[in-house]
Amino acid sequence: MRRTVLSVILVATCLLAAEAKLRLRVRDGDTGRWLAGAEVKAGELALFTDADGACVVPAVAGRRLILRLSKDGFFPATDTASVAASDVRLVLRLYRAQPRTATGFVKDGATGRRLPRALVRIVGDAATTRTDSTGMYAIPFPPGDRELIAGLPGFRGFIRHLSVPAGDTLSVDLPLYDTSLAVGEVAGRVEVEGLGAAIGANVTVEGTQLGTASNRDGDYIVTGIPAARHRLIFTYAGWKKAMRVVNVEPWESLTLNVCMEPAKP
Repeated sequence: MRRTVLSVILVATCLLAAEAKLRLRVRDGDTGRWLAGAEVKAGELALFTDADGACVVPAVAGRRLILRLSKDGFFPATDTASVAASDVRLVLRLYRAQPRTATGFVKDGATGRRLPRALVRIVGDAATTRTDSTGMYAIPFPPGDRELIAGLPGFRGFIRHLSVPAGDTLSVDLPLYDTSLAVGEVAGRVEVEGLGAAIGANVTVEGTQLGTASNRDGDYIVTGIPAARHRLIFTYAGWKKAMRVVNVEPWESLTLNVCMEPAKP
């Protein structure tokens, strides 16, 4: 009998300990003001934000909630929340204009290890998020060119410039480096004489394993380059190899545009 009572008490204690609250606030992503009357759905549960844009969503510690937000005159949004403690606070945004979204992973640039709980933010905007347990993030932002950066104690990264059509999703991985390192990056555009962007041109840092290929706009970024004097090699099939010498400074991003000449027959 005593064993049964103890078992019941233990089960009840575990159930109580598992109860949690997600304290959610919803903000107008365009103006920054708190949104009253926004509908928040978590599973079958539907709640509405108060005059301060707030509501409390019951949850279970250790589980993930899928949240669906909507309000007349705003684009609906879906987000997830990991409830790791009994009391979690979260701010989400709704936009009147169709928002853009950046998504990707935050990684240790030296090892490739994905970094959970890294802070990702839009520069000059209140929008922030954190990477999940796999190092993945997704952050919406209003239309217009924006700058994105990640951070984590003991690490440092570089700003990424974003420009995508409204409603599109841009995939951007954000490398971070131990602050004890002295690294920089070189970014720019590769073009071919008379034809515009060189898509898929190879860019390598001589004497290292660092390199990349230019994207569909001819843009490239080589990051995590040790601070020093380096020679960059640009190659593109059918075009003359180009070489440029650069001085890479610690934690600075250097712009280097290259126009490649036709190879001699």
